[in-house]
Amino acid sequence: MTMNLKITEQKRTGFFADCSREEFDRRIRRLREEMGCRGIDGLLLTQQTNVRYASAFYEVGWIVPAYFYMVFVPRKESLPLAIFCPEGDQIQTEASSIETVIRWDFPAGFYTGKVEDALIEATVAWFKKLDLERACMASEIGAHFRLGLSVECFDGIRKALPEVEWSDCGSIMWAVRCIKSEEEVRRLREACRISCLGIRAGFEAIRDGASERDIANCMSATMHASGGGEIRFLSFYAGQERALWADSIPRRDMIIRPGSLLQFDGGCTYEGYFADFKRFACLGEPTPEQRCCFEIAKASEQAAIDKVAPGITCGEVYEASQQAIRDAGYPAFVEWCQKIGWSSIGHNLGLDIHEMPGISINSQTPLQPNMVLAIEPFFYHKGGYPLWEVTNKYGLEDDVLVTATGHEVLTPDALIDRDIWIA
Repeated sequence: MTMNLKITEQKRTGFFADCSREEFDRRIRRLREEMGCRGIDGLLLTQQTNVRYASAFYEVGWIVPAYFYMVFVPRKESLPLAIFCPEGDQIQTEASSIETVIRWDFPAGFYTGKVEDALIEATVAWFKKLDLERACMASEIGAHFRLGLSVECFDGIRKALPEVEWSDCGSIMWAVRCIKSEEEVRRLREACRISCLGIRAGFEAIRDGASERDIANCMSATMHASGGGEIRFLSFYAGQERALWADSIPRRDMIIRPGSLLQFDGGCTYEGYFADFKRFACLGEPTPEQRCCFEIAKASEQAAIDKVAPGITCGEVYEASQQAIRDAGYPAFVEWCQKIGWSSIGHNLGLDIHEMPGISINSQTPLQPNMVLAIEPFFYHKGGYPLWEVTNKYGLEDDVLVTATGHEVLTPDALIDRDIWIA
């Protein structure tokens, strides 16, 4: 393999960067600390949110899958950070806070051709230049990340560097990303506020004959008008036919009728950061059984939220939610869910909608200030199971900031009430 290394040292960096220089330096420092703790020499980051986090680079080019942006973060401070991009995109990388740009050539056919060879060559040449041909490297090869380049390309890099030892970067990235900076908390708080405004507007628009899509469009339009960014997850579904279809895409042909129990899940992003919460509405009064089951789900969520404080483990938050369901008279429901592995009631939240650690059974991970949790326990109609044979599901979700002394709900009743909205 011919080693052809094209390097640009940018004179201007952080031009329209995604975060401040102080925030960028903090992230890199923390990543290096975690690498040191785990004996890792470098991070090769390819997933969009990881690249964004470690470089402050976010541009429209991500929409083209074959562009394969990457960031390399070495553990040693004496070695340079580098961002990899296709030839020509070094202009856009001025938005990054990284000075060193490694360019690779598109093949004939531009982004419609076979792009792997040039990027493999550039990556291998860079590792050799830094004398890292026998290093311990980490990348997105575990369950909770996805490679931002093709398997062919990643396999080609590993094959060309046979003495490099590869491992998953998850333990390093999540250890850093799960604790939000004040800037990240500000973005999450705003995503939650704007999303609540959108859901409230959608609920106010509920009427007989409207479709799921009509209401979802109203929600989305309000979020955008209020300053929201991308809407990458907005689930809204109505009525008995889809009562168990968690995370359903709103449909034009699903019509809201009196008695429809309506469920929303999701939200918008704000400057990249997600809101993710759930609320219920009904066109007319819900049945007494529906209201009773909803109240059990609400009590389960409230018990979990009340438990949130620094030093409390994720497993303790989970257990609080399940004890509320047992206390309501449904221990068999809890036991069955645990038996089949449905034993998580939430997750961290940030640049990705599901971040680690999860709020799951027996987790010993302690909560720390500036974690932001999406707490979402569930309950099925009259505690029924198996779940796929039950007539309805219930569950609220709220985004909760761990504070120095306890917690703060970022999706509070003051913005949109947690009770069933009666339209």
